Amino acid sequence: MKALLVLLVASTASAAPVEDAVRAQLLPALPPDTDVAKVYLPANLAKLDVEPSDVVVELPRELRVGRRSIKVTVRGQRAVFVPVTVGQLVDVAITEHALAVGDIITAADVRIETRAIEGTAASGIAVVGSKVAKAIAAGKPVGAGDITLPPPLPRGTHVNVELRRGHVKIRGTGTLELVARPGESATVRLAQNKTIVRGTLVAPATVVVGELP
Repeated sequence: MKALLVLLVASTASAAPVEDAVRAQLLPALPPDTDVAKVYLPANLAKLDVEPSDVVVELPRELRVGRRSIKVTVRGQRAVFVPVTVGQLVDVAITEHALAVGDIITAADVRIETRAIEGTAASGIAVVGSKVAKAIAAGKPVGAGDITLPPPLPRGTHVNVELRRGHVKIRGTGTLELVARPGESATVRLAQNKTIVRGTLVAPATVVVGELP
């Protein structure tokens, strides 16, 4: 009896959802810098836990960014054609908790992840300081249509400047030479030596020159 229980536990532990098996088989055929954004499994397959070897995916001649249909056969089930969406890998903001309409997004509300998503994502950095236009559940990517971006800062706005070179960080101040919106490129004239530098405007009013975290 003990040996039978061990066998059953091992079998259950090795089982996985059909979607995981489909993604694993698609991965080697994906174009560079892309991933599977969504798999539209029918309900009868989505609820199954199966051995990966029980799932057979017939790959199309070429996988491209966008929605394609693939043939999926699960042992014991009828073969079906399943739509999948392939997307470019981009830096997106993922909510740490649910956000309500009208909330102003802070850096503590989101984390930045590189992933493929369906639809248009808001730039990861640009969401900080924006207002939530549609309620967003916890753990979901922030879409471009989910938020209202803050107004751009006018030329002449005083900003903090952080120059990054490897592990070295130098802080100073400056003024915007051109109109800039949070999350976008910004041109700044440094107050210390009047040098013009280009970086990224991050909320609330800081320009980072060099690699972003």
